[in-house]
Amino acid sequence: MEPIRISSPADAISYMGHSLGYWPKESLVCVVLEGKSLGPTLRVNLPGATDFADTYAERVAHYFGIDRDATAVLIALFTRQPWGKGHPKPFAPLIQGLKLKFQTAGLHVRHVWIVGPASFAAYDGADPASCGRETPLDVLDSSVLNAEMVYRGSLIEENDTLPIPELAATRATQDAVEAAMRDVAANPAKCLDAAYRLWTDLLDHDSEPTDGELAEVLAGLQNVGLRDHLLADMPGLNEPMDATLFGATDQAPQWDRIDNAEKLLKQLLTIAAPPHAAAPLTMLGHICWWKGRGTAAANYMHVALTFDPDYHLARLLDQLLGAGVVSGWAQRKETCYRGR
Repeated sequence: MEPIRISSPADAISYMGHSLGYWPKESLVCVVLEGKSLGPTLRVNLPGATDFADTYAERVAHYFGIDRDATAVLIALFTRQPWGKGHPKPFAPLIQGLKLKFQTAGLHVRHVWIVGPASFAAYDGADPASCGRETPLDVLDSSVLNAEMVYRGSLIEENDTLPIPELAATRATQDAVEAAMRDVAANPAKCLDAAYRLWTDLLDHDSEPTDGELAEVLAGLQNVGLRDHLLADMPGLNEPMDATLFGATDQAPQWDRIDNAEKLLKQLLTIAAPPHAAAPLTMLGHICWWKGRGTAAANYMHVALTFDPDYHLARLLDQLLGAGVVSGWAQRKETCYRGR
């Protein structure tokens, strides 16, 4: 396959959308250059207040410092904030801080753009106090790189919010889950071990579960200990639980196995009633966080906490997402998720 070439601002901005798989909103997007090659793409939410610009810039620069092959970086601000005549340049302290942090880390900031709902411009125009001349976003559709990516089958979604399967528990499936939960309460060791073995068998063989098997697994997930054990076991690594849960291992996880788990968890939601939905929703959000899909992870946490406002793991992950913490696997090209 021919290598991807960026030869214009329209190419670079199109590549950001294709690399992420969706069009970012209120986001800072950085693309690493490794010599003449394209490296990883990072997207983070823009800060809500410029008072924390220095801390924010330090955290973003730290993420790129992990890539020892990085030599330069392309930056784009995707925002609805106005930047035209009569308006101050948005996020000026942030961009200034980023340039300084990257320079300190030995990375050259090659270009910075600002991208709005209908146009984009070079962030540093002829006048230091204003941005460059606006270019309509329509030109992205006709860029050489965009045409090449579309030809290769790449599409840019409107946003990063994954559709959450509707809860469709029938009286029969709800009764089956509650009966399985009573069995767990009466004989926890035996039933939780059986639920673990069933989960593992379904995961490793990617087989189609029956409603009865789904009910047994869903009942087991209501036990916090089993839930955490399944999460830590999901990546297929022989590593300490805390390192696995935070995606902080040097070895890449078995992403195909995690994809199978994601599919199985979505099947569990199809039989889940609201009182039993927080566990699979939170685990799905955790998988999205591992993959670096923060917006989708936050969406799962929001729905989980709607059903159970006191669900501890969902609250913890929601706080991590709010603080802009990125999983260790998503930060390194050797371990990050690249899809099937």
